[in-house]
Amino acid sequence: MKIRHLILLALFLIISEPAHCNENGKAYQIRLDKEGWGNGSPNDIEAVLYSACDSIHEHFAPLKENEPIRVIRDKSGPITLFQRNLRGEIIVKINTGDRYWCQYSYQIAHEFCHILCRFRNGSRRNLWFEESLCEMASMFALRSMEETWKTAPPYPNWKSYSALIRDYVKDLENKHALPEKLSLADYYSMHSEKFEKDPVNRSMNGKIAGALLIAFETNPEHWPSILYINKGKAKEDISFSEYLKNWLNQAPKKHHIFIHSLARQFGISL
Repeated sequence: MKIRHLILLALFLIISEPAHCNENGKAYQIRLDKEGWGNGSPNDIEAVLYSACDSIHEHFAPLKENEPIRVIRDKSGPITLFQRNLRGEIIVKINTGDRYWCQYSYQIAHEFCHILCRFRNGSRRNLWFEESLCEMASMFALRSMEETWKTAPPYPNWKSYSALIRDYVKDLENKHALPEKLSLADYYSMHSEKFEKDPVNRSMNGKIAGALLIAFETNPEHWPSILYINKGKAKEDISFSEYLKNWLNQAPKKHHIFIHSLARQFGISL
């Protein structure tokens, strides 16, 4: 996988102007630190980050995110910090470099989802669900990019890279698949206590993410529902069913059927 990755990346050394590069036209802004990315060009990296975030953000119209996001490379990432910098920017740390575009996309989509969820501090009891949604966002973004890059990648000569994205996504899908004959409700019931104690267990979060992905791909108009997930009593020490009820109560009515359907996948009736 890595060898093929490097071979394909070597094909993209000739750089042209990105097809969508008009940051002033964006509702949100990615401000990339220019140092620390190895042999990855900052212009190329920005193009990849926007491609990943746009694949999710396009479903938020007319509710457009309007935040400045400072992206830096740091071994402590990927992580989105609660405290902004002195410029009022949200700080996102990612831990990749060079031309590993799939890794950039995976990490930034996850952190962008936290931003869209209006992440805030508080009880970590139900944080596993937001973490799972953000893992799902990474898969959603990459699957979207796999298709869009076939015809409209950031650079015209990157079209063949969609095949590598496809392979990367397939690896994720296999890794995140629920055990055979086990429903999401069964999996949650078996591991609910573990989720509450360890909300950032990537392997377990991935199983939830893989199961929820189809709901967001078939109903992308409900992506904006996550804007309300951390409102109200969400960060209090409440049960998962109460957490979902709070989300339902905070979200506009147009998202209620969707939230009910997600709750039913966990075996919960709201």
